[in-house]
Amino acid sequence: MANDNKIKHLEFIQGIINRHNSNSFLIKGWTITISAALYALSGTIKETYLVLLALVPILMFWGLDAFYLSNERCFVDLYSSVSKGAFQLPTGKTLKEKFNANSSNVQNGVIDEFDMNFKKFKIWKDNTWVNVLFSKTILSFYITLLAITIIISVVFNHFNQNKSEIIKVETTINPKEFDVNLNAEPPTIINNIYPSKNSTDSLTRSK
Repeated sequence: MANDNKIKHLEFIQGIINRHNSNSFLIKGWTITISAALYALSGTIKETYLVLLALVPILMFWGLDAFYLSNERCFVDLYSSVSKGAFQLPTGKTLKEKFNANSSNVQNGVIDEFDMNFKKFKIWKDNTWVNVLFSKTILSFYITLLAITIIISVVFNHFNQNKSEIIKVETTINPKEFDVNLNAEPPTIINNIYPSKNSTDSLTRSK
């Protein structure tokens, strides 16, 4: 019976690990979707600030993704401890690779049946939110998105700059003709005055 309870306990933990993993995957998907939508919208309406606005969801989802991954790591350690029937943890914040099981700064214990308390495993620095935030697992993904966003904003800003120049225009208006003298090329009519609906523009350069 005890063995059946242990199996059920492990199944519960595995289910939570799977949900955390799924949430992390969905977060990355939403990050790409929202960012791409803002890129497209910015390109359509010629507003560069919308590209930079993508930095907000990227940073928010980065933090949220790290939160889920941090908890997932704790549940993985809980699963391992239940499987072994006991746990061995340091008394202070420590990286797993630097942990010495033979030192005096070690706490031992067992996991009660159906105990889902994962927070004790945050004693590992590997499982902290900050450590996960800058781990290779997710750092490369979000840094790449941030770099892409900045590059796109620079490119859009370059092409969206107003390159029109102010030119001096001398005009003589009569009912049939619109004479323009421009000091820059090409000649451009800024405003048209028509005597009737059927009138047309006529451009002549003053000598």
